[in-house]
Amino acid sequence: MKREQPKSKKNLTKEDFKRFHRTGKVDVDPSRYDAFSQAALGGVRYQKEDPELVFSRMEKQLGLQDSGGARSVSLRLVMTAAATIAILISVGYLAFFQGASVSGAEMYNTHFMPLSYVDDDIKRGTRTQSNASTDIKTQAIQAYTEEDYAKAEGLFQLHLSQTDPQDRTARFFYGITLLDQGKLKPAISIFEDTRNNPPVAAFKRPATFYLALAHIRQEQHEKALPLLQFLASREDRYGRKASEILSDYGLKPGS
Repeated sequence: MKREQPKSKKNLTKEDFKRFHRTGKVDVDPSRYDAFSQAALGGVRYQKEDPELVFSRMEKQLGLQDSGGARSVSLRLVMTAAATIAILISVGYLAFFQGASVSGAEMYNTHFMPLSYVDDDIKRGTRTQSNASTDIKTQAIQAYTEEDYAKAEGLFQLHLSQTDPQDRTARFFYGITLLDQGKLKPAISIFEDTRNNPPVAAFKRPATFYLALAHIRQEQHEKALPLLQFLASREDRYGRKASEILSDYGLKPGS
């Protein structure tokens, strides 16, 4: 009796992926496709940019020619070539490697950790007790320490606008309160500034961590990934936390 040969798995084409993205519905049986294509099918709903533009940029950088027959070019060909020259992240296609369970809000809630505020004046013993009870910044720090971020947000804002606009340490912690309130655009701006020009060198890594969290919460996973990889290269609290988040993506540090 002749043994029946197993049917080969299909490769997902670019045109199919674009159709699924356009209609918002995957109307095929994923099990008929190879593992790579199944991962791509699972990532359709995460892709926010127009796939036509993404593929066009990728093919231009890779020098791939379609020869007028878009359906003959599989997704695997494009993505494998892209991975070879490490441009996946630059064109925002992390979606292919995300499982359907990845949620920015859930990941943020799982991995957010507060950073203790160290008031240099109190630490040095140069702030008087009378000032400490009425000072706006002191009130902001107190609210932040108690994790009352809504109250701390307003107090830090008042301190920065009326007392000391150049207090970049307070501005960084103000960014954390904005992050907790879901005000992601201004928070990202603060974290980027702190990371690029930290008031003290020790702020670079925490600023990078909170910047990654802000991108995650905003579902900008492709922007968070290189920041997490940077953090995971060292064995400290931020490196360990970054490794945990990378594990949630199904990735390992350095991958």
